[in-house]
Amino acid sequence: MKLFLRLTAPLLMIAMSGCAGINYAKSNYGGLPQQQFTASSGQSFQIIDNPARGRMMIGPGTGGSATEGFVRGLGMGVANSLVATPPVVYRDAAEQYLRSSGRNCTAQDVTAIMDPRYEVRYRCMGGRTNQDRMLGPA
Repeated sequence: MKLFLRLTAPLLMIAMSGCAGINYAKSNYGGLPQQQFTASSGQSFQIIDNPARGRMMIGPGTGGSATEGFVRGLGMGVANSLVATPPVVYRDAAEQYLRSSGRNCTAQDVTAIMDPRYEVRYRCMGGRTNQDRMLGPA
């Protein structure tokens, strides 16, 4: 029995953390439009931008003609990702996306929500996000 618990406990922890990532994504990005973006490297990304909070969720783009909802299909690509993309690639793509939309923004940090989906928090120059307005001057 103890051996069984030792073997299954790590799997349960992984499953629970995956559910937390899905719940976080749904509560923070559900209902926001997803966009396809191709970086200068030619790599495709799916982005859900939340400019009011100064953050976005970014992950690998869809291939072919199948377009999965980013939040609806969050768990679909996780087990199938064979090669991990470093977070710096997502950070760079996020900054390129922000520049392409006419904003002068810099990524502050990149956090894994659920591999291969990341949240990029960003700060824009010349404009303040709603969250900054709520917090007041720094």
